[in-house]
Amino acid sequence: MATALKSHRASRKRKHSAHPLQRLLEYGHQYRKQIWLATTYSTLNKFFDLAPPGLIGVAVDVVVKQQDSIIAQLGVRDVFQQFLIISFLTVVIWILESVFEYAYARLWRNLAQNIQHDLRLDAYKHLQELELAYFEERSTGGLMSILSDDINQLERFLDGGANDIIQVSATVLIIGAAFFILAPSVAWMALSPMPFILWGSFAYQRLLAPRYADVREKVGFLNSRLSNNISGITTIKSFTAEAYEAYRLELDSEAYRRSNSKAIALSAAFVPLIRMLILVGFTALLLYGGMAAVSGAMSVGTYSVLVFLIQRLLWPLTRLGETFDQYQRAMASTNRVMNLLDTPIAIHTGDVELPVNEVRGEVQFNNVYFAYKDRFPVIKNLSLEIPAGKTIAIVGSTGSGKSTLVKLLLRLYEVQAGSITLDGIDLQSLNLKDLRRCIGLVSQDVFLFHGT
Repeated sequence: MATALKSHRASRKRKHSAHPLQRLLEYGHQYRKQIWLATTYSTLNKFFDLAPPGLIGVAVDVVVKQQDSIIAQLGVRDVFQQFLIISFLTVVIWILESVFEYAYARLWRNLAQNIQHDLRLDAYKHLQELELAYFEERSTGGLMSILSDDINQLERFLDGGANDIIQVSATVLIIGAAFFILAPSVAWMALSPMPFILWGSFAYQRLLAPRYADVREKVGFLNSRLSNNISGITTIKSFTAEAYEAYRLELDSEAYRRSNSKAIALSAAFVPLIRMLILVGFTALLLYGGMAAVSGAMSVGTYSVLVFLIQRLLWPLTRLGETFDQYQRAMASTNRVMNLLDTPIAIHTGDVELPVNEVRGEVQFNNVYFAYKDRFPVIKNLSLEIPAGKTIAIVGSTGSGKSTLVKLLLRLYEVQAGSITLDGIDLQSLNLKDLRRCIGLVSQDVFLFHGT
């Protein structure tokens, strides 16, 4: 038992130390086929999206060289026929680009919906299994924030952010390879900002992570306040406390606003800094590539392709700021959702079944001891026998433990010493659903579910 417990703790520790993206991918393991397919479609879409500049270069080559162009060297010397080939390839490439864009958009969006749906259901089901003490130590609004806002944040990232990261990566690889094939002499100049851009992106990611974690925490507090006040609106009105509660909400909302402002101050600086690095690569190609084309070391068509490609490579990198912004918000939300799923279940069901029609109703408390967390004991060494078929009334002052006895009988809390039996069977051995089915509870605090 001790070994199993240590193993469980070690497993939880490894989960907590893992990167939130790794934990999200592990959670979505059942969708790995769709993820790989969506990634493939995104990459192919980007490949065909980058093909038109190459066709422009070929068209310029036909205009300049005519019968000596690249296509002419393949055996088609008529200029009109060369342009027909270019036009046909253009139509095919645009159609394929559109097809793969539809395919990846549909896959990523459905994937986001599926993971969001599964995650919300799993988180809610796990939440239902947690002991009552867990809910008493946390606000309803904070838990609502995790089940709703945090999971929606993940959906927004999977909808677009994941595809953006894949397409930027594909762009860097495809255009980088094209540069070194077409013009190795100027490729290093044009691509020189890339290491600094990537390093800057990861550095920003590390700086933004704690700020967005704080944002998620503050929105949890704000949702908690709103949920609490809306539930207690009758009390607020009866004590004319509207202005007081509005002030308290203002403080929580202001804390959320300031937390967001700190994150925005850093994330907003990302794009302008990246633009300055991009300017270096673009200017280098414009100058040295242009001189190479004039001197004849590079064809005009190749120069045209490179000018188009450098823009297709560098300018999309400015979107990394928005993408990393989405990514960091999603990772902060992932941590909160996964931490909820990792919360251990304290009250486990037994394996002894007790059908309702077989229950006699004999209840015994044997030297029961119980105290709420960080409080003085409510029940000490209580022994009580309630014979089957008898009616028992327990009276006492507020806080004397009357409701606690019922909660212990339902195993909403666990006794810390002693035992409780039903028909001679220890409650901890009974199937939890069977136990609660055979007990009728009429609470002093009536809760009405929303309905007609």
